[in-house]
Amino acid sequence: MAPELAAEIPLSTERLRLAVTGLGGIAGALVLPMLSSWLGLLMQLLEGDRGGLGPRPRLSGLSALKALALTVLLAFIAVNWQKAAGELRQMQAEAPILGSTLAGFGVGLVFWAIYAVGISSLRADFERARLSRRIGGLLR
Repeated sequence: MAPELAAEIPLSTERLRLAVTGLGGIAGALVLPMLSSWLGLLMQLLEGDRGGLGPRPRLSGLSALKALALTVLLAFIAVNWQKAAGELRQMQAEAPILGSTLAGFGVGLVFWAIYAVGISSLRADFERARLSRRIGGLLR
């Protein structure tokens, strides 16, 4: 099948609904990490303003790159969501886009929260194990 023909095949209504829901879920999973990375950059900028002797700490290039990459990715997802929602509206005049988007967004937030809690507990366990090895005994 030629690539030109594959782009012209319309999606079914059910597949478009799933696409809208899935893109909403991906956006929900990306929105809090994006906001927290921008807030982290802001905190680095504000903390760098403190007075004192010594050099002023610089902004982290890696955290700036992470914030920018998450913003671009979220914008890409939002544009594709808009296209899928528009096509769904063209196929079905009263398509329930808001409900499925909010449901996907909520599921994405829940997945991100579970991921964040899991990573946080793994970091705490790692730090406890590392401190235990330094001290030479078990910490309770």
